[in-house]
Amino acid sequence: AFDIAATALCAFGMLYIPASVWQMLRGSSIVFAAMFSIIFLKRKMYSFNWLGLLLCVVGVTVVGLANVWGADTQSSGPAPEGMVFGMLLVIAGQVVQAAQIIAEEFLLKSVDLPGFQIIGLEGFWGTCIMLMIVYPLLWAVPGPDHGHQEDLFDTFALLSNSPPLLMCVLTYLFSCGTFNATGIMVTEHLSGVHRMMLDASRTVLIWCFGLWVHYYLNPESLFGEVWTPYSWLQLVGFAVLVSGQAIYGEVLKVPGLTYPAPNLLLSSPTPSAARHLATPLPRQVEAL
Repeated sequence: AFDIAATALCAFGMLYIPASVWQMLRGSSIVFAAMFSIIFLKRKMYSFNWLGLLLCVVGVTVVGLANVWGADTQSSGPAPEGMVFGMLLVIAGQVVQAAQIIAEEFLLKSVDLPGFQIIGLEGFWGTCIMLMIVYPLLWAVPGPDHGHQEDLFDTFALLSNSPPLLMCVLTYLFSCGTFNATGIMVTEHLSGVHRMMLDASRTVLIWCFGLWVHYYLNPESLFGEVWTPYSWLQLVGFAVLVSGQAIYGEVLKVPGLTYPAPNLLLSSPTPSAARHLATPLPRQVEAL
């Protein structure tokens, strides 16, 4: 339910705002994940964690601004009211997504459920919600798809008559499956905040792929991206983002900041969660 709600909110929000603004707002999920980890998981944040978190937010914001400023100007753009509404939808989607990540971390480390079992339960209930609630509602709502907002039978007909379309859907399903499986492993061995940070880092891979497509494959491709005068600012934003992740995870230590002693144990919410003693960061020290 979390994933469906977050995807729907972000997808509807993208209808009202440019993709570059949408990508910039997605960085807010890092802040929401940190807030939820403090409120619900009772995690203690040290000064270096806050510094790393701040740098991640700044890095994501700089990358988004570089995309906005580097985009080609158009004669007409979205209305201001629509922009505000779309931004609110995307931010709401990030709140829901952060709640999902923290809920998964709670199930992993407090309830001690296996990661792949959580993924399986999410897939099972997501399929039930789509088949029993979402698709019937889309069928009942009038729309341009043969009188429906979404004609499921026509969708299956399109898939059965178009092997390229079917291959794209299967590739997308495989991508989502591997993304969720690797993401739950990051949450298990590190934390939900780490997962949100790494998720924000994939922007650099998308950006590099777009440059490669434009300059080495097809300059006319819609999937390519042009090097703009603000691309250097984008590189700076990525560097700040990576630095923030390293500081948050204690890979880079800032002089003058307080760090927990490495020999102190973490507090385990349940005896069965003792196998997670080495993670996640930041560490919550037991009261002496």
